[in-house]
Amino acid sequence: MLKLNGKIVELNHFPDGTLRMDIDVFEPSDYREFYRINWKFENNEELVGLIYLVKHIRRFTKNSPVILYMNYIPNARMDRVKNNNDVFTLKYFSEIINSLNFNDVVVCDPHSSVSEALINNIRISSIEPLITSILKRIGEDTIIYFPDNGAAKKYEDLFKGFKTAYGIKHRDWRTGQIQGLEVITNGIDLEGKTVLMWDDIVSYGGSMYYGALKLKELGVNKIYAYATHTENSILDKEKGKLIKLLEDGTVEKLFTTDSLFTGEHEKITVL
Repeated sequence: MLKLNGKIVELNHFPDGTLRMDIDVFEPSDYREFYRINWKFENNEELVGLIYLVKHIRRFTKNSPVILYMNYIPNARMDRVKNNNDVFTLKYFSEIINSLNFNDVVVCDPHSSVSEALINNIRISSIEPLITSILKRIGEDTIIYFPDNGAAKKYEDLFKGFKTAYGIKHRDWRTGQIQGLEVITNGIDLEGKTVLMWDDIVSYGGSMYYGALKLKELGVNKIYAYATHTENSILDKEKGKLIKLLEDGTVEKLFTTDSLFTGEHEKITVL
């Protein structure tokens, strides 16, 4: 979904399938402090719409700043290539965004430092208020669990002073499937404790699924989960992993934001 200064930009179509967009004309005399574009990613066609929208704005103004609020960065997972067959989509996506010359690109919880390096004028909004909000609901003495050591390092500055643990996943490298997991407790006794599993992106919830099962084996009392960017695939009853544990009560609740998620579930709270 695209919004310009709070108003939804409708992406309609001509009979041939190309975009038809009707947007209020901004006369040069109609000066605004800045033009604010919000992009909540739903599909790749919106990128084309974004290009046309910015070109349309630039047609009528040369001086007003244009700021893109893009909480979720599309293609964020494709932040490296291993061979010549891999298409480096994040790099090419970033080049397109950079070509539009935004004064600022405001994002939330980028998947990796690669996104930060590739996008010009990037500004990262803080997620500390989310942490405060969640801990008020589930308890200030909650232990934070990360799905892997990479996530633990990524968030170490954010969770200074907290007790933390992380998982080490064992995969079948032929299929990529997680076969099991061990928890590095950092010397913490998890018996009877409350744990919040924390990650930036979740699709089907495999990492959290195996993490939660292992945490229960270690005697954890209550388990909650958080992901900044939750794909609607989390609700898939066939492929989904985490949804099973939400529905059987192993995981109490999943907290997330509205950067991607548009669904509804009684065990999922959108902050």
